[in-house]
Formats: sequence, C-alpha cells, structure tokens
Amino acid sequence: MPNPTPTLNIISPKLFPDKVWNESEVLGAITWLWYQSPVHRQVDIAEMMAYVLPVLKNGQFALFSLGVQPIGYISWAYFDEVAEVHYLQSDRYLRNNSDWNCGDNIWIIQWFAPLGHSHQMRYCCPKCDYRTWLYHYPHFGGTAGFEQRLTDANRFSRLPEKH
Repeated sequence: MPNPTPTLNIISPKLFPDKVWNESEVLGAITWLWYQSPVHRQVDIAEMMAYVLPVLKNGQFALFSLGVQPIGYISWAYFDEVAEVHYLQSDRYLRNNSDWNCGDNIWIIQWFAPLGHSHQMRYCCPKCDYRTWLYHYPHFGGTAGFEQRLTDANRFSRLPEKH
C-alpha cells in the first residue's frame, strides 16, 4: 500500500488566528530550517534570535510543514514610508518590535525555503495575495539589496525607481 502524501500544514497567527500554536515548537522548526541553509548556518544563535524572536512575538509569519516536517517560512512587516527607507538601509531596524506594524505597506522580510519548497508555499495559502507585497533581497551575504514586487506566481520584477 503506497504511503499517503503528507498534509501541508500552515501555522500563522495573523492569517489563522483561531489555530492554536506553540511558540517553542515554531522556534525549533525555524531554527532547524536556518541550519539547513549553508549561509544561515554561519549566523550565531544570538544573531538568529534577533531576527526570529520579533517574528514570533508579532505573529507575522507563516510556517509551512509537510506532515510534521518543516519546509519553510515567510515573515512580513507593515511599513510606512519612513520605515521602508530605514529597512532598505539596514535590516537591523527590525530589532524593535514596534517597527513591524507602523504602516500599510506589506513587506516580505524572509521567504525561506532551504529545501526547495517555495512553489508549495506560494500556492497553498489563499489568504496571501503575494502580488501586492514588497520584497527586499538580500541582507545576508553582503550583496546590495534591491526592491522587488511579486507580480505573478512565477517571477519577481523590479520596481520603478522613486523620484
């Protein structure tokens, strides 16, 4: 008898506020995911916590699992124009929890699928209209970032420069 396909589970306090979740389990899953990435594995635990704990406290994340196996997560912030400028200069701006909810512009802070499951994450959540969300990539790796808007399910496109 073939094994059944595991169920895709989503834990997201902002998207599914009635679903019970455990902060310790989510932290463990996100930590495990970080250590699947060669780049993120280099980050020490204190630095990782500085990125992850505000996400958990604000509930602005979606953790995706196939059965009990974590496959990825996304986190987002609601910025005003001032917060956008600060964030584009440095992601350290997000260390203050109040900075996550200061405006109406939705920014994807992390889209993290180190095992290659971005496709499932993108299509499985009907409450997420990613086409209207902004994304800044990357802060890790020392490369200069740039703004992008998810314009359809298959690609990113560069935003026009603001004058």
